[in-house]
Amino acid sequence: MARSVGFLILVSFCSLFPNLSFEDELAASYVPSPIQASDGTSVSHDENLSLTITVSEAEELINLVPATKELRAKGIDLKWDVQVVPTLNNKVYYFFWIYNVTAQKQGDIGSISVGNYAVNKYTADVRVWQVSDEVSYGDDGVLVTSNELERLQEELRKKHGLNAMMVQQFRSEHLAKRIIPREAAQSAVRLPITERSKDTAEISCWKTSDLLISRLGRSSMISSSAGYRAFAEVEAIAFRPKYRETYSGPLCENRIKLFLAKASESSFQVILASDQSENECVIVGGTDSCGVKGIQPVDWSRDGRFLLANLLLWQYESDSSVTRVPIIYDAGKSEVLRPDVYRFFEGYCPNQAKESCDFELVAQGFSPGGTLVFSASMPPIDPSSGQASCLDKKRPFLFELGANKTTCLPSDYKVRHYGTWSSGSVPKP
Repeated sequence: MARSVGFLILVSFCSLFPNLSFEDELAASYVPSPIQASDGTSVSHDENLSLTITVSEAEELINLVPATKELRAKGIDLKWDVQVVPTLNNKVYYFFWIYNVTAQKQGDIGSISVGNYAVNKYTADVRVWQVSDEVSYGDDGVLVTSNELERLQEELRKKHGLNAMMVQQFRSEHLAKRIIPREAAQSAVRLPITERSKDTAEISCWKTSDLLISRLGRSSMISSSAGYRAFAEVEAIAFRPKYRETYSGPLCENRIKLFLAKASESSFQVILASDQSENECVIVGGTDSCGVKGIQPVDWSRDGRFLLANLLLWQYESDSSVTRVPIIYDAGKSEVLRPDVYRFFEGYCPNQAKESCDFELVAQGFSPGGTLVFSASMPPIDPSSGQASCLDKKRPFLFELGANKTTCLPSDYKVRHYGTWSSGSVPKP
């Protein structure tokens, strides 16, 4: 079935953050605060000397880090990337990710990282640190020391006219561009709804790849022969994090609702809502699948008692496809039926379906006798995914709820519809 999900594996420092142009960032001017002694008097500095060490000099320091020397002594080839990271203090530090080229050539990707290091441009200090949210909370890693390293640091400080007072001032600079209060790290503002439509199926917060807005989708009203009226509503709520560096919550949340009014009543009642625990997940192929993002009313049964709808499932910020799952509301018993058509479909049509393959199922309506009619078709095939083609074309099927039995229908079968759609706007619930 079309429910494949891609997994993103972050294996290096350089893949954890978006990179900017290194040359552009280094070219940006930085005018430090006037350097002062503890009594408030200015500390002298030779203005003819460059205040910061160069990238090449920082690389000399990295060459003397004990971890790199130890690995090279074993014949291991090392390289590093100099990173400019938007959330880090690039004005004061050069950031290095050191990796094992020997392991990389052998295809041992899981062990290529040697470590992340930061070199202070104003003190020549070298710090080893871990890529995590703790950096944004003020964790600046650990100073790396060795006799050989300290001798080169002293030489560089003298070369650039960095005296003890200046080293003391810049040594307190954090690795992060800004320090975030831990208690506010997951704070986000809920954005108000600014766009409305009748789409309740595939509605999201993304207006563009970088712009998120909150949307409301409300379907037209569909009435049954028994006098029942129903409509669906979906809110796609966007969130603006206060601190993007540490925020791990959702950027968009979808909330679905299905409303029903009886023939003798004017007010609508919620009969299905995704914020109710029993509706957070549905059974697909015998397995719980969560992430209900949309709902699409399909039709009423001929007797006007059963309402059919498709639930739409997908995961934001992944390459998972959309899965449609049918649900049926029994207005006579006030209960929701959740037939697992995926579990019972595969294998019922051996001439059309193949074992262990992907397919898409979509509820289309009811037969005159009240049996569920759905269509099955091939999902879009990704050549690199290894998916098997299950069906040669889109085909209609019957699904008997009580017997969990699937029956093939002629390819030219036409589904009859019994509900009546209202073209006007639905009343507010």
